[in-house]
Amino acid sequence: MENEQEIKFYSVAEVSKMLGISRSRAYEWIISPQCPFLVLRIGRRIIIPANNFTKWYESFADCTTEEKR
Repeated sequence: MENEQEIKFYSVAEVSKMLGISRSRAYEWIISPQCPFLVLRIGRRIIIPANNFTKWYESFADCTTEEKR
Protein backbone atom coordinates (compact mmCIF):
# COMPACT_ATOMS: atom_id res chain seq x y z
CA MET A 1 0.00 0.00 0.00
CA GLU A 2 1.05 3.54 -0.64
CA ASN A 3 1.47 5.97 2.25
CA GLU A 4 -0.33 8.71 0.36
CA GLN A 5 -4.12 8.45 0.53
CA GLU A 6 -6.46 10.16 -1.86
CA ILE A 7 -9.11 12.40 -0.29
CA LYS A 8 -12.45 10.71 -0.79
CA PHE A 9 -14.67 13.24 0.99
CA TYR A 10 -14.72 17.00 1.46
CA SER A 11 -15.94 18.91 4.47
CA VAL A 12 -18.26 21.88 4.09
CA ALA A 13 -15.32 24.16 4.96
CA GLU A 14 -13.24 22.68 2.13
CA VAL A 15 -16.09 23.07 -0.37
CA SER A 16 -16.63 26.68 0.71
CA LYS A 17 -12.95 27.46 0.11
CA MET A 18 -13.00 25.82 -3.34
CA LEU A 19 -16.10 27.79 -4.30
CA GLY A 20 -14.92 31.04 -2.75
CA ILE A 21 -17.98 31.45 -0.53
CA SER A 22 -18.40 31.74 3.22
CA ARG A 23 -18.82 28.61 5.29
CA SER A 24 -22.27 29.71 6.45
CA ARG A 25 -23.37 30.29 2.82
CA ALA A 26 -22.03 26.83 1.92
CA TYR A 27 -24.05 25.23 4.74
CA GLU A 28 -27.20 27.05 3.58
CA TRP A 29 -26.69 25.90 0.01
CA ILE A 30 -25.71 22.32 0.86
CA ILE A 31 -28.81 21.69 2.98
CA SER A 32 -31.13 23.21 0.37
CA PRO A 33 -32.96 21.04 -2.19
CA GLN A 34 -31.17 22.94 -4.98
CA CYS A 35 -27.77 21.48 -4.11
CA PRO A 36 -26.62 19.76 -7.33
CA PHE A 37 -24.26 17.21 -5.79
CA LEU A 38 -24.55 14.41 -3.26
CA VAL A 39 -24.31 15.38 0.40
CA LEU A 40 -24.07 12.82 3.21
CA ARG A 41 -25.02 13.43 6.80
CA ILE A 42 -23.42 11.13 9.36
CA GLY A 43 -24.80 12.09 12.72
CA ARG A 44 -24.18 15.82 12.89
CA ARG A 45 -21.33 15.73 10.39
CA ILE A 46 -21.92 16.71 6.77
CA ILE A 47 -19.53 15.37 4.13
CA ILE A 48 -19.45 15.60 0.36
CA PRO A 49 -18.08 12.72 -1.75
CA ALA A 50 -15.08 14.12 -3.63
CA ASN A 51 -15.79 12.36 -6.92
CA ASN A 52 -19.39 13.61 -7.02
CA PHE A 53 -18.43 17.20 -6.17
CA THR A 54 -15.52 17.17 -8.64
CA LYS A 55 -17.74 15.98 -11.51
CA TRP A 56 -20.22 18.78 -10.80
CA TYR A 57 -17.47 21.39 -10.40
CA GLU A 58 -15.73 20.37 -13.64
CA SER A 59 -18.99 20.37 -15.60
CA PHE A 60 -19.76 23.84 -14.26
CA ALA A 61 -16.24 25.04 -15.15
CA ASP A 62 -16.63 23.61 -18.67
CA CYS A 63 -19.88 25.53 -19.15
CA THR A 64 -18.38 28.86 -18.12
CA THR A 65 -15.32 28.30 -20.35
CA GLU A 66 -17.55 27.66 -23.38
CA GLU A 67 -19.61 30.79 -22.66
CA LYS A 68 -16.47 32.96 -22.71
CA ARG A 69 -15.50 31.76 -26.21
